Amino acid sequence: MNKIGLVVAAVVIMSPLTLTVKNVQAVNEQVKPTHSNQPEQSVQRTFTSLINAVEQNNYTQFISQGNAAFKEGITKQIFTQVSGQLAPRIKKGYSAVFLGNLNQQGYQVYLWKLTFKDGNDDVLAKLSLKDGKIGGFWLN
Repeated sequence: MNKIGLVVAAVVIMSPLTLTVKNVQAVNEQVKPTHSNQPEQSVQRTFTSLINAVEQNNYTQFISQGNAAFKEGITKQIFTQVSGQLAPRIKKGYSAVFLGNLNQQGYQVYLWKLTFKDGNDDVLAKLSLKDGKIGGFWLN
């Protein structure tokens, strides 16, 4: 019995999972903490405005801060369909947790996790901004 226990212990020590955990710990030591995990106030206002527009099925408000490509790409029909699916969930209540931001192809991309009080699936919200204009807004 002791021999089996030693073999299992040796396998655990040598497993890729153990090596991965050690690598993650080494990486975490190199990550510098940020001063705040919140977006700039203007970014938060833009995000809130978009969510409110979806909740109120207000297409004009939704596209108002978008660049030309955003305004052209988001048709009223697409917007109304998305709003119809999400507005009832938003109205029942939700929380939005800011996850962070990325620099991608000249855009600042901001991420939020939306958790709804109805208990159904969470949604990842992704807001893409460049020069103060919305380049994209995805709800996955």
